[in-house]
Amino acid sequence: MITATGRELYYHAWEKSGSTHYYEVDFLISNGNKIAVFEVKLSGTGRHESIGAFAKKFSTNIGALYVLSQKDVSTEGALQKKPVYLTPFLVQ
Repeated sequence: MITATGRELYYHAWEKSGSTHYYEVDFLISNGNKIAVFEVKLSGTGRHESIGAFAKKFSTNIGALYVLSQKDVSTEGALQKKPVYLTPFLVQ
């Protein structure tokens, strides 16, 4: 859905300090001099540790933070939780 709008997609992963695991965010989309960050969840929106860590690390460069899932709309601070079907409207 995102590439159909003509946008380029970027993925980002980085090491968790003191762990063998990685943080990862699914999609980064350039929006002028800011970026929109997307994390896609299969069902629920319970754990979204990576997007929180990304927001903390790159706070000055972020325009919007989204968690996309099959759940309803809600907000948690700057993080917006949206259903997947709204994706085309979020990347305009």
